Amino acid sequence: MFNYKIGIDCIDWQQLFQIYDEVGLVAGYGKKKDHDKICKAFEQSYKVVTAWRNEKLIGAARMLSDGVCYGMIFDVGVLPEYQKLGIGKGLIAGLLKENEHLCIHLTSTFGNEEFYRKLGFKHHKTAFAKYPYDSDYLA
Repeated sequence: MFNYKIGIDCIDWQQLFQIYDEVGLVAGYGKKKDHDKICKAFEQSYKVVTAWRNEKLIGAARMLSDGVCYGMIFDVGVLPEYQKLGIGKGLIAGLLKENEHLCIHLTSTFGNEEFYRKLGFKHHKTAFAKYPYDSDYLA
């Protein structure tokens, strides 16, 4: 029903922008419709996984990493009409494949914490963040 692809060569950028226009993410550039920054962020990622239903791009996620010690998952986005169908789980599985040796970090969006717990992620006791703008994610 759904298939997953690795890398950015397969991306239809207009469809990718539509996902993030709807769900936000990419450091706020999705809702701002700053497509140049979204494109650059994906181009500079360590690994990108996209989810497709036939020729329609319905989800995407990316990882930044040094490939040796750490990886950080960002921008797990699925079109609203395709959420709760296991697509996010497939995106995460694609990012983790062949990266099981890495310590993986991520920041959940509000309300999705249980989704990540079910995938084996645990609360990090000493995580800190510094943003160049105000954010509800910072205490």
